Amino acid sequence: MPNPKSFTFLQASKSDAAYQLSNRCLSPLALACLTVLSVNATAQTVPPSIPPSTPNFTPTELTVRSTYEQWKMPNGNNAGMLGLNFLVDVTPNLKLGAATYGAVTGEYGGLTTFGLAGELQQNLTDSWRVHGGVFVGGGGGAAGYNQTGNGFMFRADAGLTYQTHQYGNFGLGVSWVTFPSGQVRSTQPYLMYEYPFYSGVQSGWSGTSLASSSSSQTSAVSLANTASQSEASSLRQEFSVGWSHNQVSNSVTNSQGAKQSSFDVAGVRWTSYLDQRWFLSIEADGSYTGSTSGYTQILGGVGYRFPLGSSTGLKIYGLAGPAGSGSGAVDTGGGLLVGGGLAIQQMLTDHWAIEVGAGGLKATTGNFKAFTYGVNFTYALNTPKISHATSSTNMLAGYQLDPLQLRVMNQTYFKADDRWRNDDDLASVNNLGLAIDYFVNKNLYLTGQGLVAYTGNSQTTNAVTATSEFTGLLGPGWYQPIASNWFAKAEALMGASVGGTMNTGNGVVWQVNAGVGYNFTENLSFSVTGGRMQAFDGPFQTNILGASLGYRFGLPAK
Repeated sequence: MPNPKSFTFLQASKSDAAYQLSNRCLSPLALACLTVLSVNATAQTVPPSIPPSTPNFTPTELTVRSTYEQWKMPNGNNAGMLGLNFLVDVTPNLKLGAATYGAVTGEYGGLTTFGLAGELQQNLTDSWRVHGGVFVGGGGGAAGYNQTGNGFMFRADAGLTYQTHQYGNFGLGVSWVTFPSGQVRSTQPYLMYEYPFYSGVQSGWSGTSLASSSSSQTSAVSLANTASQSEASSLRQEFSVGWSHNQVSNSVTNSQGAKQSSFDVAGVRWTSYLDQRWFLSIEADGSYTGSTSGYTQILGGVGYRFPLGSSTGLKIYGLAGPAGSGSGAVDTGGGLLVGGGLAIQQMLTDHWAIEVGAGGLKATTGNFKAFTYGVNFTYALNTPKISHATSSTNMLAGYQLDPLQLRVMNQTYFKADDRWRNDDDLASVNNLGLAIDYFVNKNLYLTGQGLVAYTGNSQTTNAVTATSEFTGLLGPGWYQPIASNWFAKAEALMGASVGGTMNTGNGVVWQVNAGVGYNFTENLSFSVTGGRMQAFDGPFQTNILGASLGYRFGLPAK
């Protein structure tokens, strides 16, 4: 996160409408944090740190989970699906978060879904736990309209988990998956591995540069110049935005048997270090070039960073994960990609770095393989290492709380040009999404947003669907208190919208939004917006009606 040491402390009262949000924090998908940029505001002194007078707190438990199951498709074939969940403990028995499922075996490479997840859990003993959960989201891809319909997906599951208390948790269970407007109805067993860890994420903005209590700000400033001996050790986190080129040899063919063209992808990546050298990563990329527009890949990785001096490092890493076919233009077979590479990382400042790398990717059962090279721009920070559920706030002495907001969104696209969709000019499209906002000051924020279509099938005889339409956007926003708890907001965004039937050309789009909202509590808000999105290369134009529920929290960092 950007260091807010140039922010002006705000002497706002607790009744200030700009800061009335709710009690309990949902930590965001770390990937969304990639949108945070370093921006300096007007003038100021020392960044706020967590005051020693703050009462003891219980760190939030976070869980990264992977699952594997085989969906029975209507034609009798199986689709092996890899699931990835990021869950947050809201209470000791309730987890909420986000999830994605992607095909990795079978004949459905490119079948991918994203959405929201929730789970109830109950400990039976110190080591055994039962749980039941639900997922709602959207997507589609290689399975086609007849099987996944307009893209809305529902999944329910129940299972048993064994907690090792050191090496993560192992489990198994049974899940039921349906695409209500399609033909997929499948019940199957699944295997699960999850890794729980703790975070110092705190509800609300108390202790941040936007805190409403001047007394807490004063104690925070006094602490910023003294490091407590009980200060928690830290782990490095990296958030990157980048571009890479897939150079394909002449021998590689696509799903139609024609020569596979080379193509570019752009995306985001989160890297989390386990110690000073070893790291884990997850990245999401999409193609915006030519016939491969709509191709997506979600890759997890493990690697090692060799220091080459105080500001330079050499990374070696391996990757694996599901990939979409891009309307059949990339032959990923069952959908699983594997690869790896090398990268040189050069720190430009204490937090900013540039990374240049090269490597390769290969489909395990498809024909696709490519030599890759690219560049990433990275923001690095340190977060406290918290290894147990109960801790004193003094452990966080020397860290600052960065002000963030997580939003769950729904946006509906309406036709603004007769050619806005391929084979369809009538049906509106509903999109479910998440946004993460970093507030530079009380008005200006930077946002990253990701959405997936979950309705929008054609009303023509061709029955083409909008499923597999994925949208990612970055840009600035403005928050303006109006009166009492009401506020106005506006955003100017740019990014990509690819896949499905949207006639976006190479996928690059811009979007503007404006609207009003209301703060229900200290941390929780609701807003409605209207806007416009257009493609730079293509006739796609749409008017947008949106609604979002926002939650504010502080992330300890230094």
